Amino acid sequence: MSDRLTRVSSPAAIEDDLAALWRDAARDAPIARALMANLVVYRDCPAAEEVDLSAPLEGVPIDEVIERHPSRLIRLHHGGRPDPGAPVGATISVLLFDTAGARFGVEEIAVRSSCADASLPSIVRRLALGDIPTSIWWTEDLSHSTPLEALVTMGRQLLYDSRRWADLRRGFLALAALAAHPHGPDLADLNWRRLTPLRQALAHAVVAIGAPLDAPDPRALGLRVRHGRNERALAWLLAGWFSARLGWTANHEWPVTIEEQPDGEAILTVSLGAGAITATMTAQHVLVDYNGRVAPFSMAVPHESEAEAVAAELRSLTYDSDLRDALAALAARLTSSGSL
Repeated sequence: MSDRLTRVSSPAAIEDDLAALWRDAARDAPIARALMANLVVYRDCPAAEEVDLSAPLEGVPIDEVIERHPSRLIRLHHGGRPDPGAPVGATISVLLFDTAGARFGVEEIAVRSSCADASLPSIVRRLALGDIPTSIWWTEDLSHSTPLEALVTMGRQLLYDSRRWADLRRGFLALAALAAHPHGPDLADLNWRRLTPLRQALAHAVVAIGAPLDAPDPRALGLRVRHGRNERALAWLLAGWFSARLGWTANHEWPVTIEEQPDGEAILTVSLGAGAITATMTAQHVLVDYNGRVAPFSMAVPHESEAEAVAAELRSLTYDSDLRDALAALAARLTSSGSL
């Protein structure tokens, strides 16, 4: 980013003040207004807490994301109260970028609300542009800050990262309920995205040796998942994927062993078919070993920053049926057993 123009505004004057800010931005040289989507970034903020709307969000690479996927950025700092109401404060910015000789700007609107949750859709609709898709980026720990139904169901996409969750059970149940909502958004989990190379490698490995995954007793599969430190959510997502793909129901005895393996470079290690297939994912590659039956193979793991992953999900706007099925399988397991 080359520059940022910012001014304090009021909720009623946001659009007029933005127009004036764009004129200031183009005073020295022409600038293109880049716009592909509405991006709502949600932050929990207790109603009594003071907020500096001009300050960047700590630990959230917003500028890097919108440089890659220019959007009308709406930063929503919300602390609920029982009564409905309008935003109580606003700050606007135009972020100026000069990338490969192309000079363009992206607008940011930061608002402070302390009202009933039901008022949020009207606040966002007033700020969002209607002819482009709207994505909600839930930057909070979703297992402790459950997405507000009134807000997320108005968006095309809900973006989150299950790697941040402190309580996996609450997180999976909350997402499964939202996935089943008739007006629920497309779900995009950055952690699920990290799992893609391993899922692809396992699908190929099973076909390559014709492993019998449809045995009447799922326990015969001998599925064992070992995960690195802080990668428990990834292990359970993989277990949910297997459960959905193989049609295991809540009535089945859970045929998966999940345990932590904190030492070494491995993020996940999966063995199935009594060790017939072992797949290990590190930050660099996925290595699949067939226990000497055929030659092993490996595939590279793409290197993505958080900003690159977020921008890629915003561009794709994909309905991910595999993720939804995995969440439904995990929810069924949690409902029947009560714990992970």
